[in-house]
Amino acid sequence: MRSVALFGAIAALLVLPDVLAVKSHDFKTCSQSGFCRRGRALAARAQEAQSSWESPYWVEPSSISVSPENSTIKASVKSSLYPEIKFSLELRIHDDGVVRVLLDEVDGLRKRYDEAASWALVSEPQLSKSIRWAVGKKEFRAAFGKKNDIEIIVKYEPLCVRLRRGGEDQIVLNGRGLLHMEHFRSQTSKETVEEVASDENGEGQEVLQTENVRAWFEGQSEDAYWEEKFSTWTDSKPKGPESLSLDISFPNHGTVYGIPQHATNLSLPSTTGDSPSYSDPFRLYNTDVFEYLASSPMSLYGSIPVMHAHSAENTVGVFNAVGSETWIDISYPTKKSTHTHWISESGIMDVFLLPGPTPEEIFAQYARLTGTTALPAHWSLGYHQCRWNYVSSDDVRTVQKRFDEEDMPVDVFWLDIEYAQDHKYFIWDHKTFPDPVEMTNDVAAAGRKMVVIVDPHLKRTSDYPVYQEASDLDILVKPKSGEGEYEGWCWSGSSSWIDHFDPASWDWWISKFTTTKIDTGFSWTESTEDVHIWNDMNEPSIFNGPEITMPKDSIHYGGWEHRDVHNINGMLFHNNTAQAVRVRSDIPKRPFVLTRSFYAGSQRVGAMWTGDNLGTWDHMAVGIKMVLANGIAGMAFAGSDVGGFFGNPEPEMLVRWYQVGIFSPFFRAHAHIDTKRREPFLLEEPYKSIIRDILRLRYSMLPIWYTAFRENSVTGMPIVRPHYVMFPQDTAGFNIDDQFFVGSSGILVKPVTEKEKTEATVYLPEDQVYYDYFTQHAYRGSSKGKHVAVAAELHQVPVFIRGGSILPTRERPRRSSPLMKLDPFTLRVALSKAGTARGELYLDDGITYSHQQGELVWREFVAEQPQKKMTRISSKDLASQNPAKAVDGVALTAYDPKNAFAKEIEEVRVEKIVVLGLNSKPSAVKLESGADLKWEFVPGVAASDKKEGTASVLSIKDPKVLVTADWAIVIS
Repeated sequence: MRSVALFGAIAALLVLPDVLAVKSHDFKTCSQSGFCRRGRALAARAQEAQSSWESPYWVEPSSISVSPENSTIKASVKSSLYPEIKFSLELRIHDDGVVRVLLDEVDGLRKRYDEAASWALVSEPQLSKSIRWAVGKKEFRAAFGKKNDIEIIVKYEPLCVRLRRGGEDQIVLNGRGLLHMEHFRSQTSKETVEEVASDENGEGQEVLQTENVRAWFEGQSEDAYWEEKFSTWTDSKPKGPESLSLDISFPNHGTVYGIPQHATNLSLPSTTGDSPSYSDPFRLYNTDVFEYLASSPMSLYGSIPVMHAHSAENTVGVFNAVGSETWIDISYPTKKSTHTHWISESGIMDVFLLPGPTPEEIFAQYARLTGTTALPAHWSLGYHQCRWNYVSSDDVRTVQKRFDEEDMPVDVFWLDIEYAQDHKYFIWDHKTFPDPVEMTNDVAAAGRKMVVIVDPHLKRTSDYPVYQEASDLDILVKPKSGEGEYEGWCWSGSSSWIDHFDPASWDWWISKFTTTKIDTGFSWTESTEDVHIWNDMNEPSIFNGPEITMPKDSIHYGGWEHRDVHNINGMLFHNNTAQAVRVRSDIPKRPFVLTRSFYAGSQRVGAMWTGDNLGTWDHMAVGIKMVLANGIAGMAFAGSDVGGFFGNPEPEMLVRWYQVGIFSPFFRAHAHIDTKRREPFLLEEPYKSIIRDILRLRYSMLPIWYTAFRENSVTGMPIVRPHYVMFPQDTAGFNIDDQFFVGSSGILVKPVTEKEKTEATVYLPEDQVYYDYFTQHAYRGSSKGKHVAVAAELHQVPVFIRGGSILPTRERPRRSSPLMKLDPFTLRVALSKAGTARGELYLDDGITYSHQQGELVWREFVAEQPQKKMTRISSKDLASQNPAKAVDGVALTAYDPKNAFAKEIEEVRVEKIVVLGLNSKPSAVKLESGADLKWEFVPGVAASDKKEGTASVLSIKDPKVLVTADWAIVIS
């Protein structure tokens, strides 16, 4: 949803033209943020001082203590700037090698916010039981890891933390001396020292102010310590300065990824140093940025403070568990090293060092901390049709009818804010939606769902039961006084916001989604279990607030200021909403909740989209990069609005955007209220037919997508994978972010994101054959990497199958994905140079959590050459072999291949097998049990050849083998 600044009455607010919409000057730059200015000024002083600069923080050796189980070590830390201030340092080593480094102020005037990790972590990490700390005169250290080649070393003076592998520094904290935890202080205290001077007779006394002895580090002035102004707003800052500056260096890694959400390259550009790409640091501060730039370090709707540092040798990562506004400077002093500087407004230092050493292990380590994407409802991987707004029940029915008339598959229809009377969410406007339950049932009759928006702002009126109940329960965010209810302006007019940090709000909010009457207040009886939820505006977006959000001195549960929890706030809203949707039925069902705002851990409960993008080629292109970056940070169920939220894309652009959309984990078309209607059935030919084919391609590949989601839910590996994840040693691919792989399937995609292109250049990273998905043309890669030119007319999207892959698809067109449940499969066997291939298929009911009780089918398909001139294709049960790795969140101890779900689909068969790249025409194709099979062979290039051209194709017709059974086919 778009948001606008409020400059008067709410009636005027809602009709403001786009020309008055939010622009970049409504959001701070670093120079307009007091604590960021202070942090950057600190870095500038250090840079100017060069080798004479030394951190004032040091460890007191006599204070060091080791826990009885040896996994944790603690020490007191002092600063020479303020010897009277106490800090506590703690290091914990997890059983998977992750090192947690904590620093907090002790016995201060106030308590620093220390709960960010508790919201992000899926559970308390298991600590290692095999660590032995060595405490010396100048440092303490521990060695660990499978090969005992990882070391964590803490130098006492100045304080410096190093993670090393094989004797080389991997991650260094405070190596450049930029650590600074601003302690709590009283505003009346003077930061200068006064001395009394007199002449030798004791007369003529005067007060002299000496030089500020801390200016070399902190600067001369108290810059925005106690109050800060931006535009017309004043931040009262009652706690004074409390920011945290920390430099994190990667001495042997020249590329960094992560820290979404930003519209920028996957490989993060520099913000400081020589010739930086951007002049401002990357900002993490969840904001509703209207018409955001397609290349900028500006903050957007979500914040995940995790960064990967990569080299051809290994990968490491850091997760900085902080919930407050954070700025991150990045520089590359050499081609093989990276400096970063993290500046946060509040909170303790709570940094997790991820030792890797591979991308796969980094994803696993981070997943063990914050969880993985919950396995979604299968239907949510289909096509979602949305706009602001479908205006009535009849409008929804008409749109559904048109999709069916044009034979275009779709799974979900969406309703934006105009369904709600006076924007009182849950309350239908019966003038336009007189029969919401019947409308939903009509949609559900075709196997489809509705998604309805529920925003976090509650209209402040006594005739709105949701607001009134929240007010009576005293669970609303409070103003800076700590009394009453914070009042801001949003779509509902005068609004208040539920404080989801307050445990008293949780069960109450969950009860609102119950579809039957309850005794304790309002429930959404005009809803059904086929209605799922869209949580928008949850940064929170507040039209008359500073930077279009909540004032930082607002008060949450526990007395914490909004500044402490801002980036976490939106996650709690969609977390509680997901719980509500999950438990509203007698048998819990997987919820679909889309969120705009997110934080580390959000992946456990829902999907996200990249917000209010524009219908431009640049936004189409950067959307791919943003989805890849989110996947790097664990938020894998992601996508950008097809067509762009703003504007009226021409048919060519719309076609290309659908080609991007079908290869995004979350696939939705959406449009602004002022745009022309652009449902795909409205297009002229040939565009309409092209998009119909695009949609059908997505649906045929749903088994591939669902299998990729299963893998992500168990391992944390991204669903769409950038080049460096697949080929971590290929330096030529570190910066590639316009092509990607889909899970482990072997599908390589290079969407076209430029106007009037008829050809695309694709990078093939290895000495392997890649087959065009549609034409079966065989392209040859190279061990040094190779660029190939491929046809990319408007109806063509460059899609390839990596040699060595087997793809399960369903080729029968249906109106929606649930109607495909019993459809047969086609297997595409793309032989590698060695004549082998492998693939997986995962299936369950796609609705409930019965898979966590073992009701699932997980198969492996293998093509091998047991002897010369013979290829054997087989199917075997993976779940029986790996029950503990079958599903997310549960380690099955056993698996029954004849479980209830397997019995439901026991008649589902493989109706066709296509083998690409055989050396020659077979003499026979048989089931291993002996029955001859029908087949056709078209000669062509073999996988093992060196030349390019159309591959040989063997088509095996209806082998009548079952998906749930073990079988083998022999080609000789």
